[in-house]
Amino acid sequence: MTEKRSPKTPAAVSFGQVLKNKQFLALWLANLVSNFGDWLAVLALFSLVAFRWQGTPYQVSGIMIAFVIPAAFLSPLAGVFVDRWNLKRTMIASDLIRAVLAALLALAASLPLIYLLIFALSAVSCFFLPAQMVALPQLVRKEELLVANALNSQTVNFNRVISPAVAGALVAWAGEKICFYLDSFSFLFSAAMLSLLALPRKRVEPDAEKKAVVKELFEGLHFIIHHRALLFLITSMVAAILALGAFDALIAVYVRDILAAQSRIFGMIISLVGVATILGSFVIGRFGQRQSKLHLVILGILVIGLSVFVLAAFGRVWVTLLCCLGFGIAVSCVLVPSQTLMQEETPAEMLGRVSSSAMSLMTVAQLLSFLAAGTIAEWMGIRNLYYAVALMLMLIAAAGFGYTKIDRAITAKAAW
Repeated sequence: MTEKRSPKTPAAVSFGQVLKNKQFLALWLANLVSNFGDWLAVLALFSLVAFRWQGTPYQVSGIMIAFVIPAAFLSPLAGVFVDRWNLKRTMIASDLIRAVLAALLALAASLPLIYLLIFALSAVSCFFLPAQMVALPQLVRKEELLVANALNSQTVNFNRVISPAVAGALVAWAGEKICFYLDSFSFLFSAAMLSLLALPRKRVEPDAEKKAVVKELFEGLHFIIHHRALLFLITSMVAAILALGAFDALIAVYVRDILAAQSRIFGMIISLVGVATILGSFVIGRFGQRQSKLHLVILGILVIGLSVFVLAAFGRVWVTLLCCLGFGIAVSCVLVPSQTLMQEETPAEMLGRVSSSAMSLMTVAQLLSFLAAGTIAEWMGIRNLYYAVALMLMLIAAAGFGYTKIDRAITAKAAW
């Protein structure tokens, strides 16, 4: 009697294997350099307005307001055009336009002009980001997608860790303008890398080109609403960001009032979260390939909630640092699988609209949370606010685990 052999489990995809893909490598290098330039420019802007021009808190906060507004309200519309246009040309054109706008920042001599240029930069980025998300599944195999997203996440957080020191040194040596020119150069480098990509896109039929933009916009929303997994994923992410925005907005106040510490501890927390997120992206990319992506997202939200609860309960520096380590790893557990799941579950011809709509909803949630956090903290106290944030996150995770059980039952019944 011949013994049956069980099929071999496919080997896990390695980071090196994905980087050997020259198409992905070009996109990754473009992202690495341009994102680093973005961080230099953002930090230089805060230095310019807050320290050199002695701006008021309202004037400094205007930088973030000018950046967030396009992301919140223009993204869904941009997604419609991303799904219509040639991806490669869209990304290259976005980079070239942003190179000009970044260079103009070095010449801006007034706050209104600074705000206008930031608004324009953010608006153009609304077209680049969904185009990049649509492009990625076309450059790597499906089984490589999670690792590719993990690499991109590591890139962003690596830049987040090292850019403050680099920007500070550059500003001290040559002033803020050098950072704006370097950001402009980074976009030109990105455009050069993107020109190497081969991105086949199905040609849009003439009758489809005539469809109303609003109709296409609602097609993306309709797809989200009628896709159980995506609807739950995006709803959970929006609710989690609504909660986490209050945590992020007031962490400096928590360090000052609860920990009785100074800016050094605050800087350590920010850096530790960045390093932990890099570590989390590596762990997810290396060991999360055979796990349910939705389960990973739910687990990440649960760990973030537990981290915030413990942080608020103890109010000690060492406990806060440990919690921020868990917090950063859990953030990767949410971001990397959620982005991968969205890319896998959404048809390529609708991914621009779906991802842009999700981005818009999350940005609006973050903005509302930032605006409300201070008032709520004054009413109930920052510690109680953090308890509320933790409870909300844990409830979202509990609902997620309940949803997965119901979804499995529905799927099994349909298969039967």
